[in-house]
Amino acid sequence: MPLYMVAYEKIIVFWCVIMKIDILTLFPSMFAPLDESMVGRARAAGLLTLTVHNIRDYTVDKHHITDDRPYGGGAGMVMKPEPIFAAARAVTGCATPRIIVTSPQGRPYTQALAQELAQEHQLIIICGHYEGIDERVLQGLATDVISLGDFVLTGGEIAAAAIADSVARLLPGVLGHEESALEESFSAGLLEYPHYTRPPVFEGREVPLILQNGDHAAISRWRREKAVERTFTYRPKLLACAPLSEEEAAYAARLRQQQSRPFRLFVALLHYPVLNKKKQVINTSLTNLDLHDIARACATYGISRYFLVQPIEPQRRLMADLLDHWQQGFGARYNPDRGQALELVALSPSLEEACMQIEQTYGAPPRLISTSARDGSGSVTHSHMRRLMEQEGGHYLLLLGTGWGLAPGVLEQAEFRLRPLYGTGEYNHLSVRSAASIMLDRLMGEEE
Repeated sequence: MPLYMVAYEKIIVFWCVIMKIDILTLFPSMFAPLDESMVGRARAAGLLTLTVHNIRDYTVDKHHITDDRPYGGGAGMVMKPEPIFAAARAVTGCATPRIIVTSPQGRPYTQALAQELAQEHQLIIICGHYEGIDERVLQGLATDVISLGDFVLTGGEIAAAAIADSVARLLPGVLGHEESALEESFSAGLLEYPHYTRPPVFEGREVPLILQNGDHAAISRWRREKAVERTFTYRPKLLACAPLSEEEAAYAARLRQQQSRPFRLFVALLHYPVLNKKKQVINTSLTNLDLHDIARACATYGISRYFLVQPIEPQRRLMADLLDHWQQGFGARYNPDRGQALELVALSPSLEEACMQIEQTYGAPPRLISTSARDGSGSVTHSHMRRLMEQEGGHYLLLLGTGWGLAPGVLEQAEFRLRPLYGTGEYNHLSVRSAASIMLDRLMGEEE
């Protein structure tokens, strides 16, 4: 290939990879910081084209009006659609630009989204202001609505500058070392490890010796471990999606164990006092499925004890006979695993007696957690209850109702009330066995 064609081909490739960012705003002077630091140098070097446009320049009236009163009344003014559409169409430089509206109503901005946007040829960022932007801009123009977080700014300019900065630094050649973008926070699903520089000792605080010994393999392991540790401390939910090795996952599990205070969760299935269909307080009978299935769920999720609360003595004798069959009789030989689960079962004539058994065996009374298919004031989510148990420690007794649910007196007696279980609709008439398994998984299962 002739040299002039090679040079021409390189020029075409270079031109194709240069990103164009156009920001549409009512306040262009707010973007002066993008002339500084790495973004400013990238613009000066031709690695990035970033232009700020004043939306007022695209109005057609002599007063350059860009806002008007909202239809339906209300406080504040709304940005008009005409100048925004005109500005966006005027600056469009490729067939498929990503047109972003900054708004607290948008999807949260993440490093993964920044990396996605960095692959585009052109970004047009529209800065909202006042009470917001006419909805037709979002419907007919925007490809993305992005929020920096659950807070409100006076306008979208700061958010637009943050997006432009985070995208620009990912472009080829902008950072001094390409590894910088790969090792920084969020790039590997974790927050970044701690950094140190000279002097080796400052105000009594020394640089970790492992960073000074020149063992690069050991330094790499230390940095990865510290990244896991820092993520656990400040953003623990990120660990659920981070690509961890077995050793790193075990380290994260140890961190969780060290932080959480030990707690015990017990389960009680109440046959009295519960309600019937007419909302009358009744006593229900034992069912074999409730005994077996809930005991198996309790064994699966590490429940300390499963209480069957039944005040009728013949019913308790029947339960004792069933337990004996599966733990000592033919059932124990036929299915040993079932006997293992049923070892957790304890028979109790009342809720008060069950609480007393827990106090005598484990040294402190339990805090009661009630359940219901009907929502009530002050109900808590399963995740909130889980965090509370982990943080405060102690003993907790989860109360499950037979019949048509726990009687009002039991609900009032409990310190906590779990929010009802719902699927995709309003129907929530689960059997107590199904509900118990779901609740135990949310309270004690592996966190995804």
